[in-house]
Amino acid sequence: MPIIKRGRQDRPDMPQISTWGLFDGGKPGASRVELHFHDCDEWWVFTRGRALISTEGERHEVGPGDMVFTPMGEEHEVIEVFEELEGIWWEGPHRGRKRFGHLHHPEDD
Repeated sequence: MPIIKRGRQDRPDMPQISTWGLFDGGKPGASRVELHFHDCDEWWVFTRGRALISTEGERHEVGPGDMVFTPMGEEHEVIEVFEELEGIWWEGPHRGRKRFGHLHHPEDD
C-alpha cells in the first residue's frame, strides 16, 4: 500500500522514526527529487501542492493530505511538480547496510 489517502482506516503500522524533516519539492518546472532508495522505510506526507511521483515502480499523482510509503530498498522519486510542493518526511530505523541519505543503484547513474 504505497499511497494512503486521508481518512483511510487500513493503514500500515507505524514503526519508530530515525530521522525526519520538512519536504520542499519545489515549484513547477524546478528540479525534481531524483530516483533513489534508502536502507530504511520512508514516508512522505504532502501538505501543499500537487505532483507526479513514482514509488515501487508505479506512478501516482499526489496532493495535500496524501501519504506516500516506500519500503526499504524500493526506488522512489518526484517526477513532476504541478503546484508548489511541501510536506513532511520521516524514516524508520535503518537496516541492512544502515547507510544514510539518498542511495543509487549503479545502473541508475
